[in-house]
Amino acid sequence: MLETLTTLLLPWSELYADSAWIPTTILAVHMLALFAGGGIAIAADRRVLLSTPGTREAYQAAAEDLRTTHAIVIGSIAMMVVSGVSLAASDIGTFAVSKVFWAKMATFTVLIANGAFMRRTESRVLAAATDAGVAIDKTTQWPSPHLPWAVLKRSATVSLVSWFGIVLLGVVLSDI
Repeated sequence: MLETLTTLLLPWSELYADSAWIPTTILAVHMLALFAGGGIAIAADRRVLLSTPGTREAYQAAAEDLRTTHAIVIGSIAMMVVSGVSLAASDIGTFAVSKVFWAKMATFTVLIANGAFMRRTESRVLAAATDAGVAIDKTTQWPSPHLPWAVLKRSATVSLVSWFGIVLLGVVLSDI
């Protein structure tokens, strides 16, 4: 199967290898998307980890801020996927058998799954914060925004570890 895939991707591989600007452009897009999306995500994760909103309005504002951040991060991830597939396709024979590559892909999968979970948790924070007539009480777990905010903090930790892992594995992968 790998041999068939290598043969199918041979025209791209040759074009990539024979060009001066294609590899540079694709790698630049990949890195810029990583820096933009990862940087914004890391900053947002840091805000989540350092904050504990005290009012419904503060929870709403924090969750809305996180929601707008995720829109930018998702766009950056889409660019990372397109450029990453182009990079991997340029030398599929090397990447397909690389344990480092597959570790990076596994870490990326964790990041994506965690991001989806975070988006769902943001919605829970917003729902709890906008539920009229329910007082915020640290002793109650739901519909107070405290419980989903604590879950969001755990997800922010997973996100940070995933982003750093992706960068680390990408650096190691560049030496292969």
